[in-house]
Amino acid sequence: MNKFQWQDGLMEKIESLCAIFPPVIKNRWRDRLMYNSEKIAAYNGSSQVTEDIFWRSVYEVFPGGYEPLILRIKDPEKLKADMLQSRNQENLAPGTEPVQLTRWAGNSPAPAAIPQGKKILAVNSCLRTGGNTDVMIDELARACRDNGSAVEKFYLGDLTIKPCTGCRACRKADVKTICTVKDDMTEFMYGKLYEMDGLIFGFPIYTARENGIMANFMDRWDCLSNPYLTRTMPGLKKALVVCSWMWPNPVAYDNIVEQMIILLRLHSVETTDVLVVSGTRGKKHGRGVVKNHPEILSTVYQAGIDFLRAP
Repeated sequence: MNKFQWQDGLMEKIESLCAIFPPVIKNRWRDRLMYNSEKIAAYNGSSQVTEDIFWRSVYEVFPGGYEPLILRIKDPEKLKADMLQSRNQENLAPGTEPVQLTRWAGNSPAPAAIPQGKKILAVNSCLRTGGNTDVMIDELARACRDNGSAVEKFYLGDLTIKPCTGCRACRKADVKTICTVKDDMTEFMYGKLYEMDGLIFGFPIYTARENGIMANFMDRWDCLSNPYLTRTMPGLKKALVVCSWMWPNPVAYDNIVEQMIILLRLHSVETTDVLVVSGTRGKKHGRGVVKNHPEILSTVYQAGIDFLRAP
């Protein structure tokens, strides 16, 4: 790559951005930022990395959840305002919270007869009964039931799902119970995954990844890739993913949701839609504030109907 000039002050900003990283990875992040900035400059036919090019590179390289770190360097006043707004949200009247719903499906399926008699499995990994993830799952379930489908809902926190032990028995021979670990997964949850026509997965993001219960649950899907398994997933199932987080940026953790979608696809599950609710801080620290927003619930309900229509 050609030698590029850097606008004054940008190298100092790279150092400030990377200061949060431990030494063992600091240089890796610095190299990524420099390489991507110069690549963008090259694509633009510029011999200089400008301020605009640099921040574009930062937002491409850093995951969305790093936004507070970015703003600390790029726009401290905006960061202060965002943090203040989040704290003040605790005092807003119900229904006035700046909660946002983002629906990922581009267009709703063309109007068509809704298939009847489908079986839908709804799984919630959030321990907050009546929380935002739970409210949205219930609205999706209501839409499915109202339109001729049966829905079974499970709170993963109520089940005994042990961690994967890494025994790799599922890579050596057929396992009649799918997995060798004895718990609710082998007792009935694998059976539910096989028999259902559609799956609804809900999880919150607390620490820049899916919460631990959902991660543990998905670890136990690995045995479904057993090459010797005689009981395989019958066809490509469809799924709808529901996610919530407190930070007001509606794309902050898109990368985490995308990882979940890829993981599901690797196990014969095709995600047809995603519902993300962000900025959920409010009365009682956001517990179910989404229920104060009829327009959001209406969109969620329609997404449930469209989920049934999706091929």
